[in-house]
Formats: sequence, structure tokens, C-alpha cells
Amino acid sequence: MDQLFEYHQAKGASATILTAQADNPNGYGRILRDHVGIVDKIVEQKDATPEEARVKEINTGTYCFDNELLFKALDNLTTDNAQGEYYLTDIIEILKENEQIVAAYQTNDFEESIGVNDRIALAQANEIMRKRINRQHMRNGVSFIDPKTTYIDDGVTIGAETIIEPGVALKGETTVGENCVITQNSQITDSVIEDQVTVKSSTIEKSVVHSQADVGPYAHLRPKAEVNQQAHVGNFVEIKNAVIGEKTKVGHLTYVGDATLGKEINVGCGTVFVNYDGKNKHHTTVGDHSFIGSAVNLIGPVNIASNSCLAAGSTITDDVNENDMAIARARQVNKEGYAKKLPFLQ
Repeated sequence: MDQLFEYHQAKGASATILTAQADNPNGYGRILRDHVGIVDKIVEQKDATPEEARVKEINTGTYCFDNELLFKALDNLTTDNAQGEYYLTDIIEILKENEQIVAAYQTNDFEESIGVNDRIALAQANEIMRKRINRQHMRNGVSFIDPKTTYIDDGVTIGAETIIEPGVALKGETTVGENCVITQNSQITDSVIEDQVTVKSSTIEKSVVHSQADVGPYAHLRPKAEVNQQAHVGNFVEIKNAVIGEKTKVGHLTYVGDATLGKEINVGCGTVFVNYDGKNKHHTTVGDHSFIGSAVNLIGPVNIASNSCLAAGSTITDDVNENDMAIARARQVNKEGYAKKLPFLQ
């Protein structure tokens, strides 16, 4: 754009058109020049003769105008054309008829001029921008296993030596640090991923993952999730509005919502932080170095103090003091020979 404006000023033109050479000019207005190469007019695709349609210099739809002359010329536009529409491009011919200088500046990069008139052209424009973005990241030291299937928004920053696998989408204002690995089909939106983090085929939204943590596979960090240094969030774990402390492990099949977990906690398989009573959300806190067995339900709000243990299968409704073990489940009773009376076992 700077070059176009400088050229416009240097020529003392009333109008300057940004043009480009197109291998396939179909759909674009053509630039028609006189015998000495001066711009004569722009003819639209539907109004072009067969000879005019063979011209490969196209109108990009970008101009510099003397605005006073532009506004005067607008009064002279008509709909006398194949589409019965007002063509802004007719301004060029009107200015020429009034002996004004009309210039054309040709860009060397056709991609800069691509027009978007339908979904196909929009997809082509998106592909061009995606290539440019990915190439810039690769120049900065980021490895893309398959750039064609990797989708990075313009607002994303990625540190050097990070590896991005196929099918990854980094969206919004996401930041990914150095020496990270983002594996196949991960989607990260408006989040901060610090250095040396591994994200395996997971979805992360508006969350923070601190250095040396790992997430996934198939984990879901919903808004306001924070995973601290060297923590582990495993497969099929969902975290929402919760803090996972340093070196804490949430291995698999777990929901952590509206909770604060301290450091070096083990959360067993199938644990659920029950945060919603049908009307209000409730917060649960678990202290450092605690152990939560498998299939535990924590009915918020509860406070689990440091160094405590929750027995597998428990439903916790009350606070647990430091160094205590909580068991909240019915005692097992074996009824001798009773299975033989059940009809579905006969």
C-alpha cells in the first residue's frame, strides 16, 4: 500500500489502480490500455468482448483517488451495463474523459490481489494466509510436521524448538512457549502454554498450563483452568475454573470443577468434584500431599486438609482434617448362596 501511494503521488495522478497479472483472470475486471500503454478503462468480466477477456492484467479493487474528483465523478455513474449496476470502475473512464491523469501500479505478487466473491475464493484466501503464517513460524524455529493441516491464527505466538503435529489448531491470542510438543488434533484457544509442555490430542480454552506439565490425551481444559509446573492431567480429564497444583497428578476419567488442588496430590480414576447443586456452584479445596482414591465424589463445598486420604468409593460431604483418612461408603455384606435365587443367573 505504501508503494501504491508513493507511485500515485509521483505520477501526479487523479486515480491510481493497483493491478496484477493473473494466469487465470476469470471473474476479475480487465485493465485496458491504449497503444502507448496508458490506462484507458476497466471492463468487467460480463461486459468484456472475447478479445478483452483474454487480457491478463486485472483490477485488484484497490485504488488511490483524489477524493474531490472522485465525489464529482460519482454523480456521472449509470447502470448502463450487463448487470444493470453502478460500477465504481467506470470512474476511471469518466476521469479520462475529463482529461485527468489515471495511472496503474502493478504488484509482483498476485496473492496480494486475490478477490473473494464466493466460498471457494474465501477458502483460497484462507489457505494463502495460513501458508504465510506457518512459514513465518517455521522461520522462527518452530517445527510443523504437516503445515498443510495445521491452523494457526495470526494472533498466536510460538517459541522456538516447539513441535506442532498435524491437525493442530491454535486460535485467538494463544501463546505457546519453547520446546513444547503439541500432538495431533489438539485445539488451543486464547490460552497460555509455557515452556516444555506436552499437549496430547486435547482441547484447551482460556486456560494456563505452566512449564513442564503434560496434558492428555483427550483432556479438556475449560475456561479458567490452571495446571501448574510438572503437573499431569491425563486422558479423559475435564477441568473447569480450577487450579491443579505443582506435581499433582489427575490421571484419568476425572472431573475437576470449581476447585483448588495443592501440590503433589494424587487424584484417582473416576473422581468427581461435585460443584453444582442445581442452582449454585460450590468450591472445594484439597491440601498438599493428599491422596484421593478412585471413584471418590467430593460434594462441594468441602475442605480437604493437607496430608489427608480419601478412601476409594467414598462420597465426601464434610471437611477432612490434616493427616486424617475419610471413609464414606456402605460396609460390604456378602449373602451366602443368594446368587442362586436370582432368576437371571438360573
